[in-house]
Amino acid sequence: MDWVYDLPNWLFFLLCIGTTISFAAIGLLTTRVWVKRHADEHSVQNDLVSYFLGASGVIYGIALGLVAAGVWGNFQALSGQVDEEAAITAALYQDVSAYPLPQRELLRQGLRQYVRVVIQQDWPQLRQGKMPQNSTSCLYGFKKQLFHFTPSDAGLKLIHEQALVQYNELAKVRRVRLQGSDSSLPAVLWWVIILGAAVNIIITWFFVSEHGAYHLLLTVLLALLLGSLLFLTAAMDNPFRGDFSVSAEPFQLILAQMPSH
Repeated sequence: MDWVYDLPNWLFFLLCIGTTISFAAIGLLTTRVWVKRHADEHSVQNDLVSYFLGASGVIYGIALGLVAAGVWGNFQALSGQVDEEAAITAALYQDVSAYPLPQRELLRQGLRQYVRVVIQQDWPQLRQGKMPQNSTSCLYGFKKQLFHFTPSDAGLKLIHEQALVQYNELAKVRRVRLQGSDSSLPAVLWWVIILGAAVNIIITWFFVSEHGAYHLLLTVLLALLLGSLLFLTAAMDNPFRGDFSVSAEPFQLILAQMPSH
């Protein structure tokens, strides 16, 4: 189902609510006559269905709420990791700016190249569900330059030690970002969520009403709500994919603050 993330958000939303509304409307119109023919006394039938819909709605609401909260928490955490990665990169850039020439320009150029590759190549690849590779090579080249530098005095040694600490932090948060690009709900959990939405819609078909238009309208409204919630959960499920995704803006901001000379 990864192809849905290639759709614009408005089309993805229409797909979700269109599916649930079509299922609800077609199912109700198909079963309405059969339900009226086999139903008990209407008031008793509707009381029974109301009880089951209430119980099912509560259980499904709790389950979907927990899933949505987990998905949103993961989205926020990865967004924070991107901010942290950009901040550490900026701090590391400031540290190496205190190095003597020619190491200073080599290291600053390496960091600028890393940020450019993250923006221009990492993010498009992450949005396609691919694991970036080129930024790894850039960061490895920067690491070789940094680790081969030998400080000439105590002050520079202190700055170099701080730069090494910043580099290790950068490598750690970058690894978390890349691992997070594969984070999504298991397929079995998606099947349970979709099945729960279908069960709640199906239960509404067993109400007996003399006003078919009202019954259809209420069923469609419930389907619209469930479709919207499914869309929201799916849109946030893959944090780096789709229109609603983690942005590379923090890296764009620090790149503008990295002078080329």
